[in-house]
Amino acid sequence: MRPSRTAVGLAIMVAVAAPFVAGTSEPRANAQSWVALTAEQRAEIAAKLDSSKNCRYFETQVEARDVLGLKVDSKDIEDALQCHRDQDALRDGGEMRPGFSLPRYLAVNAAVAIASALAVLLLAMMVPALFRRYARG
Repeated sequence: MRPSRTAVGLAIMVAVAAPFVAGTSEPRANAQSWVALTAEQRAEIAAKLDSSKNCRYFETQVEARDVLGLKVDSKDIEDALQCHRDQDALRDGGEMRPGFSLPRYLAVNAAVAIASALAVLLLAMMVPALFRRYARG
């Protein structure tokens, strides 16, 4: 069975539109890279951890508000989470940071476009054939 011009044209249109519909066309962080801490950053994090008593200060802020039945401030939770991230970064010697990878971006968009085009091409070829088959008998 040979695909018609209409089916091929429809498949090409879908291939062009698929990354936009799927939401993969907008460039955003799609990879991570390791960033080592400098000596200055290590010293700064160590000082922060020392002043917060290894994050215990932030944790007690959240716990105290919770025990008193007060609404927990989102800033306190963010501070506690950041403190723990700093602890992990200091322990590991660095951290993973999000970044953009052009080859990954192009591969994902190409895969989405090709898969969509093939699916539409298959449907455009199969539906009329099935319709003819069941219309006869």
